[in-house]
Amino acid sequence: MLFVPALRPDRFEKALATGTDIVIVDWEDAVVADRKAEARQLSAPFFAAPRADSALRYLRINSPRTDEGLRDLTFLFDIETFPDGILIPKVESPEEVRWLDEILSPYRADIELYPAVETAKGVRAAAEIALASPRNALIGFGVVDLAAEMGSDMSWETMLYTRSRVVHAAAEAGIEAMDTVWIDIADGDGLAVELRRARALGYTGKAAIHPSQITPIHAAFSPSTTEIASAQRIVDAAGGEFSGALQVDGKLIDEPVIIAARRTLALAAQLSAVPDAAGRAG
Repeated sequence: MLFVPALRPDRFEKALATGTDIVIVDWEDAVVADRKAEARQLSAPFFAAPRADSALRYLRINSPRTDEGLRDLTFLFDIETFPDGILIPKVESPEEVRWLDEILSPYRADIELYPAVETAKGVRAAAEIALASPRNALIGFGVVDLAAEMGSDMSWETMLYTRSRVVHAAAEAGIEAMDTVWIDIADGDGLAVELRRARALGYTGKAAIHPSQITPIHAAFSPSTTEIASAQRIVDAAGGEFSGALQVDGKLIDEPVIIAARRTLALAAQLSAVPDAAGRAG
């Protein structure tokens, strides 16, 4: 997913052209307080614009615990077309998610919710937040606000506890786990290291703040040809008389490994059917 400032509508179509899976128009941190109303007006037409791509169009509102967040919701009720999903920032309790679910449902029955854990209270309640609504499509966390509250740096080691809490919460709820942004745009090597670690931990995607980050993020979370071939051998081997355990490539394989292999093949099939930024199937 790629964040785009709401005050820059000239970047909306460019963001779609990057091949990102989700474009998030940002009404929160990317907009200063005295331009919030302007940002709403400038960005609302984007959600109703004709679509020639497969990317979802999300909106990051201000926290519903704030005056600006309530103004965001009031404005949403009057626009022509709702976004595909709402990113709820700085969620600290499941009640915030349930409240948005209830008030948005009559207006858009299939709208997705994406709660973001960005405070110490949110980290403590991560599991309850993830389970708060069947509309939750994913859960993630925000490293910048959390580090500021903790008085810490944003290193992998410092944030490993939070990352683990969030990915465990996503697994329990059966939804996607979205890793936080990498803010050093020029440090591609650092991004690559963090991507490998995030995928190994169980994350299924990562938020981006610059178009240059989309390709490495896609590559990191897409099964490699080696992984696909291995998964296929496992599934093929389990297709015969499966007695509860077998050996594939010298490794002991049981039911959880077979489930993971099937997930890998399903993801590979899904990705092959999604057009890339140039309109070609992958």
